[in-house]
Amino acid sequence: MIDRTIETDVLVIGGGGGGLRAAVAAHDEGARVLILSKGIVGKSGLTQTAVTGFQVAFGYADPRDNAAVHYADTIRGGYGLADSELARIFTAEAVEAVDDIESFGARFDREADGKLVQRKLDSSQTYPRSIKKGDSLGTPIMQALRRQINKRDIPRLHEILVTRLLKDGDRVCGAMAVDFQKGALLEIRAGAVVMATGGAGELFPVHSNTPDSTGDGYALALDAGADLVDVEFLLMLGHAVLHPATVRGVLFTFQYLLNKGARPLYNADGEPFLARYDPEGSDNPARHIYARAIHGEVRAGRGSPHGGAFFDPGSVSIKTLMASLPSQTKYLQSFGVDMTKPIEVGAAAHYVCGGIKIGARAQSTIQGLFAVGECSGGPHGAGRIGGNSLTEILVFGKRAGIAASEFAGSHGARPSDAAIIAAESDRILDYLSDRRTGPRPNVIKAMLQKLMNDHVGVVRNDEGLRGAVARFERMEAVDLCTMSVAESNRIGNYDWIEALEVTAMVRFARAMAGAALKRTESRGAHYREDYPELDNEAWLKNIIIRKDGDELAFEPRACAPDPTLETAE
Repeated sequence: MIDRTIETDVLVIGGGGGGLRAAVAAHDEGARVLILSKGIVGKSGLTQTAVTGFQVAFGYADPRDNAAVHYADTIRGGYGLADSELARIFTAEAVEAVDDIESFGARFDREADGKLVQRKLDSSQTYPRSIKKGDSLGTPIMQALRRQINKRDIPRLHEILVTRLLKDGDRVCGAMAVDFQKGALLEIRAGAVVMATGGAGELFPVHSNTPDSTGDGYALALDAGADLVDVEFLLMLGHAVLHPATVRGVLFTFQYLLNKGARPLYNADGEPFLARYDPEGSDNPARHIYARAIHGEVRAGRGSPHGGAFFDPGSVSIKTLMASLPSQTKYLQSFGVDMTKPIEVGAAAHYVCGGIKIGARAQSTIQGLFAVGECSGGPHGAGRIGGNSLTEILVFGKRAGIAASEFAGSHGARPSDAAIIAAESDRILDYLSDRRTGPRPNVIKAMLQKLMNDHVGVVRNDEGLRGAVARFERMEAVDLCTMSVAESNRIGNYDWIEALEVTAMVRFARAMAGAALKRTESRGAHYREDYPELDNEAWLKNIIIRKDGDELAFEPRACAPDPTLETAE
């Protein structure tokens, strides 16, 4: 059944920024490391596409800024639910993370005096703190990490889908996977596993993620017995281009043009509208308010033809556009977008603020499993402020790699139960059976995306969430059990791979919708129109999700806010 067995000390699942940083750290601690990726290692994931900034409290732009202020901003931006220990760690170690990535060869924009340029992204930052590299910050980070992976000759396998985490008793000891190209089933034995699988943007019809962001890591961790936390908090951005279709979902960070004279976002009536949705009355509010405001205008009949609002790049000169957002401007122009005329922008799924619950060393709640990046949960709480994702992946990527190496050194790689491997092999191959006559994976995926967009997206309510949960449960009980693929061959059968992905997507969609239904308030990136107010008395709590047999259990757990800071109100 298994076509190939591989043994390593540390298995890293995911080839983006967090995964590569963990791999480098684990290797430098003396571990044998193997990287698996659904895409191309070093070129997949969301880090490559990062544009906005990298929050580090150097205090160059304002000497009053420091790690303590960055920490306070992070706690407030998480609306009181961010894990205070984790937030303090990555804000305190941010400067070291920059030193590390620059020693790997990354270069960022500097002032004439040699100090790094620091700018303020939005109102979530007390002081200008985000470093940058033009408008394509992820590129130098990924280039530097790829160089280090190549320099160390760390083995990597591309186009690999992990389908199950393997366990030896209570600890994770490897994974099973499918090689897309060869159609081969792999067993990877490992002393420790680092999950760096990114997010779940593909659950929505419009998103800013890469197409391989299907939530695999969340489902794998749940099935293995790990806890998830805060997954109801989905950051929806309001600056995705909606038209033409060729660039649908591409982010255009027009907010950076507002202080250069650009006209604020406006509706179909030509009216600026953001201020009436922002408690502070701003035309450049916190990021999650943009999506909610656009949704409100569309529902009121004042939206653009393709379900958004308008931004007029022609309100600034093409010179200003090229100076401020050169990469984004050139990219949109390459697809025929006229940057002198209004463009339609709207909501896109961007970032799951929660994920696999981690501790200070990026360890999950089960032995042998570590997590970093968007698939992890705890550092951000109810809302991730702009630029903190890059800070987090570099800090906790390093921590995850070191901790995983130490764990692997103490425990070693072990085979899993042969019966479990046989059962998983049968499950994987059963998707190719001609007994299956149900819907194709793309049909189920389209249904899922519509449900998520309509009921688990920008605005939520009890009726919609209950209906979505019930439909996801039926998908698991009926649709996935009969789902069929077009061909029975294994080599290069992407319909088969999509079937495996959709199974994980449904699992995680049920978890996200269930947590959103449980949280009867509005907080940060979670908005309930039937419970529009923040409720600290009842809901200053994190929702822990774990698998209980075939069911999901949702446990609200009181968090311990930092007594030195005011809780978000």
